[in-house]
Amino acid sequence: MPEDTNYKDRSQIYPTVGASGGRTLQPKTGLAATIRDWMKSRSGTKAQRRFTIQQICEALCVMTAGQHQKVANTLSDFQDRGEVESFLNKHNQRQYLYVQDWEKALRGHLNRKIFKAMYVSQTFAVKDLQRLTGLQDRCWLDKLVRQLKKDGHIQPVQRRLCAHGAGVETVWHVVNRDRFKLEVMR
Repeated sequence: MPEDTNYKDRSQIYPTVGASGGRTLQPKTGLAATIRDWMKSRSGTKAQRRFTIQQICEALCVMTAGQHQKVANTLSDFQDRGEVESFLNKHNQRQYLYVQDWEKALRGHLNRKIFKAMYVSQTFAVKDLQRLTGLQDRCWLDKLVRQLKKDGHIQPVQRRLCAHGAGVETVWHVVNRDRFKLEVMR
């Protein structure tokens, strides 16, 4: 572990867990980034790179129980994302191992799929996009359509009866495909 990194200076800025003892919404403090840096800096074999919550708390100079719980919650989040693996050692003590080749999930994959369906279809209803993208719920599609209408990328061209027979739906059209491709699909 490099000695030039001073985690003790950063450990004082972390807020504690809420009064109820559970997780509370708080602004980002850099705790996850600090823990991630500490985990990445560990070297050696897999067995040597394993660590416990107590070892992280000692390295970051976390003293209070609230801050200790915050570190444990952060490790739980890492584990949910697949960034950390959990093991039990022979003394039945929980140990963690940072997954070196973990990569952050690709954001916006769904948006790209939706925008491509709009671009290819040119004229579409939100129900058509829902069917093309395989979404169960259309609330995200409605939000994107409102935003694109506000920005002038699409416009309503007609209304048609819904396939199930009750009600009508708006049919949208991409105003300028070239502009849509350059500004929206990037």
